[in-house]
Amino acid sequence: MGSSRPVYRTPASARIAAGIATGVLGGILLIGCMMICASVTDAGATMPLKALGALVYGVEALVAGPTAMLVGVLIQLAISIVIGILFALCMSRETSTVAALFAGIVVGIALWAAMDLFVLPQANPTMAARIALMPLGYFVAHVAFGVGLAMSPAFMRMFARAA
Repeated sequence: MGSSRPVYRTPASARIAAGIATGVLGGILLIGCMMICASVTDAGATMPLKALGALVYGVEALVAGPTAMLVGVLIQLAISIVIGILFALCMSRETSTVAALFAGIVVGIALWAAMDLFVLPQANPTMAARIALMPLGYFVAHVAFGVGLAMSPAFMRMFARAA
C-alpha cells in the first residue's frame, strides 16, 4: 500500500530560494574560474567580465572600464539565477548528493556546449573570440557552475526548515 516514511512537499518558496542561492553560488564559481584562467593565460583577470559586458557594449567593452565589468557580472548572475531556479524546480530535497552532483555537472556541460556552439557566436561574438583562447578554462568553469547547482537539495532542506 504505502511506505511508512512520511512524504514532505518542499514549499515553492524554499525551491525558489534554493534556486537563487545555487544560481548565485554557481555564477560566482564560474566567474572565479574564468578570471583565474584568464589571469594564468595572461589575458588579464578582468577579461571575462569585460567579454560578458560586450553583450551590451559590443567590442568597446574591452576598453570601457568598470561599467562594462559590472554589467558583465550582473548579466552572468542574472542568467545563473534563472538556471538555478529551473534546476531547483527539477530537484527534490530528498535528492542524494551524488545524484544532484551528477545532474549539476551534466547541466553544466550541456550549458557549455550550447553556449560555445550556438549562443555565443550569435549573441556575443566578442566573448566567443575571447573564449576561444581558453577553451579548457571555459569548460572547467561550467563544470564548477554545475557543482554549484548541485547544492540545490541542501539549500532546499535549509530553506524548508526556515519556512
